[in-house]
Amino acid sequence: MRAFTLDRFDSPPAFRDDLAEPTLGDGRLLVRVHASSVNPVDGFIGAGALKEMAEHEFPVILGRDYAGVVERVGSGVVGYAPGDEVFGFLVHADPVVHAGTWAELTLVPHDSVAAKPRSVDFEHAGAAPLAAITAMAANDALALQAGETVLVVGASGGVGSFLVQLAAAAGASVIATALPEDEEYLRALGAGELVDRNADVSAAVRALRADGVDAVMDAVTSTPDTSVLREGGRLASPVGAAGEGPERFNVMGVSSVENIRRLAELLDAGTIRVPIQRSYPLERAGEALESLQAEHTQGKVGVTVV
Repeated sequence: MRAFTLDRFDSPPAFRDDLAEPTLGDGRLLVRVHASSVNPVDGFIGAGALKEMAEHEFPVILGRDYAGVVERVGSGVVGYAPGDEVFGFLVHADPVVHAGTWAELTLVPHDSVAAKPRSVDFEHAGAAPLAAITAMAANDALALQAGETVLVVGASGGVGSFLVQLAAAAGASVIATALPEDEEYLRALGAGELVDRNADVSAAVRALRADGVDAVMDAVTSTPDTSVLREGGRLASPVGAAGEGPERFNVMGVSSVENIRRLAELLDAGTIRVPIQRSYPLERAGEALESLQAEHTQGKVGVTVV
């Protein structure tokens, strides 16, 4: 089986074509993967950054997101049959760091899968789940209302790109941190105003909203700037940096059937779309990792398997 794996901590991950196919177990589906994407956690796993946090079983297959076709179903799985088109994402440790989706075949827990949205192809469905569901969690926590203003820090990245769309769909005004080349991209997603992410963001936001903004979603900063919030404003962080107290929310994407189905509905309704900046074949997944880490990204970086 073809896959992209980390075989030991002292060497970088690489493409292989000699892995055994995974063994189907109870409560699991064997899925032939068509497409995936790169998320920051893939870089952490590939660099061995999680070795002190979770047990690893080598070879570790990288990749979290997937869209593909069911090959076989294990005992106890209901509602799915071979040939069904599905999508979702795998948690990074279940319970050890081992299984991933940058492979021709992957095992999927029955409670972490849903039918692929009908209106989206495999490439776009496979690039969405982890980042989009994380953005959904932030949007739920912030409970944005029409007429409110939200600052999205890291707006051009995967999570930020989805949050901009969700906030705009809720009727909120979106201020996005950006580079000059991001303007057309972010305005097309629903951002109404942009501030230079390399300048004094706080001063720029205060120039636009003297009383501050109602909410901030900061997808990148370890110490989010709360000075831009009006009194009682809300802050959400998917990197665990929101702090403690009222209206402070550390959020994460949860791989549940309910969340994946919600995402499918949003995609089929056209409420959000999946922006893919570029895609790489499985054999070049290392370049995809480097691209996310070293280059400015607008949306997602995809990995195609089939």
